[in-house]
Amino acid sequence: MAIAELRARQEATDDAVERLDLRVTRLDEITSSLREAVAKVATKDDITELRKDINEQFTVQMRDAHNSVPVKHSLLISAGMFVIAIITLVVSFYQHHG
Repeated sequence: MAIAELRARQEATDDAVERLDLRVTRLDEITSSLREAVAKVATKDDITELRKDINEQFTVQMRDAHNSVPVKHSLLISAGMFVIAIITLVVSFYQHHG
């Protein structure tokens, strides 16, 4: 009877050790994935490089947008607005002093 009890306790212990081994293996997997995740976190240098890239892209886009309007059209529009401003100034001057 004592031998049967010891065998039952040994089997229970073996089962407990096996379950513990599975948990430790799972814990090792989790720890490994956490280490990988931490290694993928952006560093200060990564952020600086990203900011530099964004600024360069913005500058290129703004230059391209500015260059997309032909110079002749912009000069004509500017000259037209200047003439309108002069006419408005002259008309307003004569209305008040006329």
